[in-house]
Amino acid sequence: MAEKNFKFDKRVFKFESRINVETPVAMIHHHDAIFEIYYLLKGPCWYFIDRKSYRLTDGDIALIPPGVIHKASYESPTYSRKLVFCAESMIPQSVRHLLPQIPYFAATPETAPIIREIFDTIEKEYAEPDDFSMDVIRMKVAQLFLIIAREGKCEPQEKEESPIVEKATRYIREHFSDSVTLQDVAAACFVSREHLSRIFKKGTGFGFNEYLNEYRLTKAHTMLRDDPKATVAEVALRCGFNDSNYFSRQYKKMYHTTASKTKKGD
Repeated sequence: MAEKNFKFDKRVFKFESRINVETPVAMIHHHDAIFEIYYLLKGPCWYFIDRKSYRLTDGDIALIPPGVIHKASYESPTYSRKLVFCAESMIPQSVRHLLPQIPYFAATPETAPIIREIFDTIEKEYAEPDDFSMDVIRMKVAQLFLIIAREGKCEPQEKEESPIVEKATRYIREHFSDSVTLQDVAAACFVSREHLSRIFKKGTGFGFNEYLNEYRLTKAHTMLRDDPKATVAEVALRCGFNDSNYFSRQYKKMYHTTASKTKKGD
């Protein structure tokens, strides 16, 4: 007889559902050591992942690795979606090396009902857990990843500006520790700063400075965890923040904890 007092370890697995909710201007998510599976039920959107934007329609899935900047920009008044967050240990070994190459999956008439059943089962087990729920969820998550790996062959629709936006985000990634300006990146992309500002916002959903700040903070977060010898002030400077107080405020706003606590492993 299964007990009904089971509690999930949210460092390993989480589930979230939003149905027919009012659409915000954009939704930004941050997760550090956990993989995200985004399942769009209703409400088309452009989903920016890492350096590219992908067009998602009803039934599509976006796959977001840990630590990757991503943002959904919806086009309809309301949307419905479900999210699965899982640790790498829940991903089948045969699939893990393929995931960086599969940021997007469009369900086919054959796979759509299977995927819907997978998410419905996961949601039910998460809402009413017992001693067997985690094993059922592990099985369903593995099934989902295997379907995506086996059937994920369709090319996603990307925004027309993607090549310039990709070049701009690559420049930021290579120079984030320096004093980077919109003019610097525009010159590297051979466009005017006004044109870059416009297409960067359209292509990513982020303003230029917003994206630069987000990327610097994600790099700082990694450094704080992985470099025990570096002080918070040193990490801030390495990531392009000349004002450590400003860095601390922005870090807490993004991660809902302090840089010092992250460094201590809290």
